[in-house]
Amino acid sequence: MGHDINVKNIEEAVKSLNHYAKKDRGHFDVRFRNVHLCLLNETIGRTIFRKNDLYVDASTLYELMQPIGRHRSHNSHGLDPLQIINCLNDLNKTVSIIRSHLDRLCVFTSYLEDKNSSMILVIDRCSNLPNNLTALVNKLITIYPKRKVREYLSRCKKEDILYLGLP
Repeated sequence: MGHDINVKNIEEAVKSLNHYAKKDRGHFDVRFRNVHLCLLNETIGRTIFRKNDLYVDASTLYELMQPIGRHRSHNSHGLDPLQIINCLNDLNKTVSIIRSHLDRLCVFTSYLEDKNSSMILVIDRCSNLPNNLTALVNKLITIYPKRKVREYLSRCKKEDILYLGLP
């Protein structure tokens, strides 16, 4: 059974995420409500998201909050619950969006202190839910900090850059 987290209620959302940081809860989806992904459509002037909510696997949440470089995990980024919630709430401050695979996007949110680093959310736009294989949802694959954003974006193919809003 899934769990809903309202990202606009920061205190409750952080409390909920702390629950997932302590133990790997297995494979079921957690739904982040009030992410408002469709607002990005207005920002970039085209439809890339058809639904507002964002889902994430409970195991992915656990991994995101584990220490960096945890044994055999590519998804351990040492994030704390507040950083995750802030990334989701910062989607309205998106600075760039690139396509990394057919239905997978990298969304660069607000710049960090040095203005050449950003948080990246990798979102799969057409993922299935474990309990409903016909439902297509937006699914968070990972979140991580990215340095040298401008250099990274300059190496991307032009056709993969959906939105570029550098400061």
